Amino acid sequence: MIKQFVQSLFLGLLLTGTAINTSVAQKTSGGILLRNATIIDGRSHIKPYQGSILIEDGLIKKITKQHISVDQDVHQLDCTGKYIVPGLFEAHMHLATGDLSDRNKAKASTDRILLNMVHHGITTVRDMAGDAPYLFDYKRKIDKGELLGPDIFYAAQFAGPDYFEMFSRGSRVKMGNKAWERAITDTTDIEKVVKEAKAAGVTAIKTYAQLSKETMLKIVKSARKEGLLVWSHATVFPIQPTDAVELSVNSISHAADVIFEQIPRDSLTLSYAWSQVYKGLKVDPKTLNPLFVLMKKNKVYFDPTIFHATNNKLYYAVEIAKLAHQSGVKIVCGTDWIYPEDTSMVPLYDEARIYKEDVGMSALEVLESLTYNAALVTGLKDRGCLMKGLRADLLLLDKNPMEDIKALFQPQMVFLKGNIVK
Repeated sequence: MIKQFVQSLFLGLLLTGTAINTSVAQKTSGGILLRNATIIDGRSHIKPYQGSILIEDGLIKKITKQHISVDQDVHQLDCTGKYIVPGLFEAHMHLATGDLSDRNKAKASTDRILLNMVHHGITTVRDMAGDAPYLFDYKRKIDKGELLGPDIFYAAQFAGPDYFEMFSRGSRVKMGNKAWERAITDTTDIEKVVKEAKAAGVTAIKTYAQLSKETMLKIVKSARKEGLLVWSHATVFPIQPTDAVELSVNSISHAADVIFEQIPRDSLTLSYAWSQVYKGLKVDPKTLNPLFVLMKKNKVYFDPTIFHATNNKLYYAVEIAKLAHQSGVKIVCGTDWIYPEDTSMVPLYDEARIYKEDVGMSALEVLESLTYNAALVTGLKDRGCLMKGLRADLLLLDKNPMEDIKALFQPQMVFLKGNIVK
């Protein structure tokens, strides 16, 4: 039935003279009614229910358990036995930190990555720092419908000068002198550089390393003034996770870094901290639990990037994420990992699977981390769950994702702003 629906829809597009280009969304006139599906909202406190969704003008026009009457020009699809969920977020990735010197080669690679992400149900990306002009160009083309890919929201990277010196050592390219990649010192005009970052199109400031608490406070205040978010590394050496959380940053990243809460501030250097990990530093719940209580109180989200950690043999990250979840911290699903350019399964599935199998999150909570929580930490209220008036970014699934998380990443149909893209 669904295959016939798509074929008839595309035939209609051909008969009306609309060219079909696999690189962009297929727009439909008259709206689409998805009838009799199991609707899984994206918010973990709302149980799945049988209902129908009417999509018009890129938005969810109606969503109800009741019958919906529509005009004849509305395309109708019987979704009995199917499941509808919000489009997924990849809430921690870097699309533009690799070698971009050959722009044509880089863009060909990025195009393939983005297409595969959409193929697996990812409709929004939170990019945690990279080349802003490169990302802006992609964001603009996707927004205008010139290119098929998930929506992109990106951050500027702020860190101490030694951090950038470490990464640019041996390179002809000097780092830390751009609006989206800024070396910060005690004398930096924070308000000025935050405004410059905003002008580069960023959604947030990402605080990385070698920033004092006083400097962090200035960054947070200036970002708030400019309407920007602050996404932070869990440990911004030499300050501890608690310091960032006390400042009410919007999120902290990396469960593996949270263990540095256990190291005294006067010893908290990058080299010393990691030397303690490699010597077998153990997770101490008595030290970490107060941090998680504070995170919940201050509404600080947590993207633990466990798949990244365990691939680097930092297995204690699972225990830290479990403690955070048990304390009621809102988890956001992101990988900080490399994405395939072919049609292979995306690493976001591996991150989500770990949440379900090892962290102890329910399937509804995992979905929430991929959708609703991810939308909120990105500052978005127009998506992330299934409600009237929100963007129609949604997935139609063959299998029940409450029984198998992998079903989320194998959608039969993908809708971006109400347009069928798969």
